[in-house]
Amino acid sequence: MKEEMITKDESIRERAAIRCARASMLLYSLASSPDQNAGEKEGETRREIEDLKRELAMEKKRRNRIKLCSFMELLLLVVLVLLLSTFFLVFFLVSR
Repeated sequence: MKEEMITKDESIRERAAIRCARASMLLYSLASSPDQNAGEKEGETRREIEDLKRELAMEKKRRNRIKLCSFMELLLLVVLVLLLSTFFLVFFLVSR
């Protein structure tokens, strides 16, 4: 389970790094394009940058949701352990 989480975390980081690299390449091409079609290219590049920003925001939201679910799972496990230990303590103390 932990290996699966590590693999997912690595893939998320890799996808974010790829998106950042693509965004930086688009920004560089936007800054260095002296063509006649610079306006058209600029609009297309800006749309791609906005799409990448949206994807990044969605990925951050997804990661926060995963963190919250992990925390809740840990909390439930702790509560379960406490309940079971209390039950067994009461059961064995009453049986004496």
